[in-house]
Amino acid sequence: MKILVVMNYRANFGGVTGAIEELVRSLQQENFRVDIISTHGRVTDRIKGIIKVFKKASRYDFIIGLGSADFSFLPAFVAVMAAKIYKKRILMDFHEGYPILFMKRFGRLIKLFLGKIPVTVASEYLFDIFKKYQFNVFLIPHHFHYEFFPEREKNFVWNKKIMWAGTFQFMYDPEIALKACKMALDRRDDLEFHFFGKGPLLEKLTKEYQHPKIIFEGFIPRNELLKKYQEYCVFLNTSFGDNFPLRLVEASFNELLVISTNFGGPPTIYTEQECLFFEKGDYKKLSEHILNVMENPQAYDYFRKNMHNKVMSFRWDKVKTKWLELIKTE
Repeated sequence: MKILVVMNYRANFGGVTGAIEELVRSLQQENFRVDIISTHGRVTDRIKGIIKVFKKASRYDFIIGLGSADFSFLPAFVAVMAAKIYKKRILMDFHEGYPILFMKRFGRLIKLFLGKIPVTVASEYLFDIFKKYQFNVFLIPHHFHYEFFPEREKNFVWNKKIMWAGTFQFMYDPEIALKACKMALDRRDDLEFHFFGKGPLLEKLTKEYQHPKIIFEGFIPRNELLKKYQEYCVFLNTSFGDNFPLRLVEASFNELLVISTNFGGPPTIYTEQECLFFEKGDYKKLSEHILNVMENPQAYDYFRKNMHNKVMSFRWDKVKTKWLELIKTE
């Protein structure tokens, strides 16, 4: 069987791309031929990608369209149109964005457009949203081929170095992390906070939060970032729209303690014995968590080890049956 994946593909960027790369690798191991056509980039690049989809879709047996809220729904729309034209079987795999607001605005229209086409989501958070609008939705958590992750070169240590990684835009709420870090540094000056990523808010926040212990590292490719995790002991997640944040998986693979906002996908995936949670926007609580951890770090080994064990269970053999049933069922 030949499978076409239509998505906004950004090589070595992580996030949704990383999750789909893992799925493609798994399907290829099941002897499917899987190809990706990207609709990402400038307007001309997107147009070229769309034309390529309609030219080549007839050669495939099955189509997977990747969509998320707002403009990133484009590849799913293109995939569905190609599938209808060429009478191909299809499913839609949906990711983050602002799903609640998006569904309030466009949910009924999208439901009419998709009809009974299966929609796969990776967290109970998204599953409940789609179920409310009566989509033909299936919950299939992400999985990972950890044999391709860099192994730790040395044992984990509590080294007072804390990291944040993501896109500097509203949904990922980097300013909440920066406020919390600055507040923590007002109490003790032996901590280091490193921020990885790029985005529209980066320049503004870099100017507003100048501090010798707050370091803006910029964007680095995912294969390099996977090694960087080993230099830190705590990972901060402040996003409030994520479905199944891959950064949490990557950090926990490297045994870091994760402190995350209690919103979106994470609280439906991880327990309070695995992850330290704080309410969306509550930078004071986040700062308090940071200070408490640094005061007695060994007391938090329990959480990070539990989280590590959880993410190590995200494997292909756990979700294989669900994926193959959707793809193979006529």
